[in-house]
Amino acid sequence: MDIASLINAFLALFIIIDPLTNGPIFYSMTSSLSDEKRKKIIRKSVIVATAVLLLFALFGDLIVEPFGMTVNDIRIATGLILLIYAIQALLGQSEASMIDPESVAIVPMAIPMLAGPGAISLVLYYRSSCGPICTAIAVIGVMLVTLPLLMLGRALYKVLGKNGILALSRIIAILLAGLGVAMIREGIMMILRVT
Repeated sequence: MDIASLINAFLALFIIIDPLTNGPIFYSMTSSLSDEKRKKIIRKSVIVATAVLLLFALFGDLIVEPFGMTVNDIRIATGLILLIYAIQALLGQSEASMIDPESVAIVPMAIPMLAGPGAISLVLYYRSSCGPICTAIAVIGVMLVTLPLLMLGRALYKVLGKNGILALSRIIAILLAGLGVAMIREGIMMILRVT
């Protein structure tokens, strides 16, 4: 296992899962609940998201092979998804606008806010480039960092405020756009080399 690839996977997943921005969003979604209930919901969300991402990290080939996808297809698709997410974030659109207050723990908190298409695509990408074990370690590492950051949602909300959270989400969107473009470029270059 290559340490540089593991660090790369960790950083990319951390950026797409974005606990710094999701913490205050999760807090606002559960602000009417007691601290104990909120923490229980956050733990459940992280456990479900971790299970989903580990499923794709360990068994991704079995899931995508029946569809005839190659590593380069996944690279380009992941890049496009990240680019779309970044553009939506820069335009002020997010999953938070699709909140159903009746079932926040699994939908939308675990899926799609933590384990959405972008995170799943990244897991598939890193599974093919650094291997299933490397990717699983990165997923677990990111989720171990994500859990306490989500628990600190109220504090982050108070420190950053609405404008700070907005600015942070824009910075993260720019990083996502760059990562998306790099993956699209890499996928196209690999396809051109093969043909």
